[in-house]
Amino acid sequence: MQKYLDSHCHLPENEPFGAVFARANNAGIVGCVINSVTEHDWEQIEQIARDNQNVIGCIGVHPLNVDDVSANWISRMDATLSRNPNLLVGEVGLDKTHDNFAAQERVFISALELAIKHKRTINIHCVHAWDDMLRILKSYRRELPKIIAHSFDGTQNALDLDAELYFSYSPNVANMNYRRMRESVSRVPKNKILVESDDPDLTATITAANGVLSLRDDITADDVFNNATGVFFNG
Repeated sequence: MQKYLDSHCHLPENEPFGAVFARANNAGIVGCVINSVTEHDWEQIEQIARDNQNVIGCIGVHPLNVDDVSANWISRMDATLSRNPNLLVGEVGLDKTHDNFAAQERVFISALELAIKHKRTINIHCVHAWDDMLRILKSYRRELPKIIAHSFDGTQNALDLDAELYFSYSPNVANMNYRRMRESVSRVPKNKILVESDDPDLTATITAANGVLSLRDDITADDVFNNATGVFFNG
């Protein structure tokens, strides 16, 4: 059975994560990065990562939830990262499908600065906002940690950033309707490709992997697996 690593999944709503991960393990998903979307997820993700050796926790605030951050969220996140050296930062980012963009920028920059401070890989969400995302990232160019561009949509200018930027493909890459995403697979360096479920059901990672591998005859599933091992554990 081929092994896979899921670079971006989420908490299940209706069953314990242990049951979800056991089922995924049986399908070949041997590790994952589980992302928060609100502050309320942090404690649960911290505990799940502590209890499961091959599960990497990722804490942050999704751009669509930035209006709900607490007054002390930065100090709380700083303290959580300090006591958990294996936690990553995410899901954080920018999303122009919603109109709270100034708040999104403020929260993203604060989270990025914490990732830099603690030298943690950061898992970013970017929708219709790559120009703004690159403007911010370039302003920290000499300090940037490893970056996972979650559910990468194929935007060309993202490929030109001079940084350790990894491109993670969701199951949509197997869908013929996602033409720009699929076309970008041929342009991404083979050592920068990751796959993900973007879902509480980690087995969707297999669909993403099959989609990528169908588009690149020079890449194997082992290549994608090895790419992830250097990113998940803060390098």
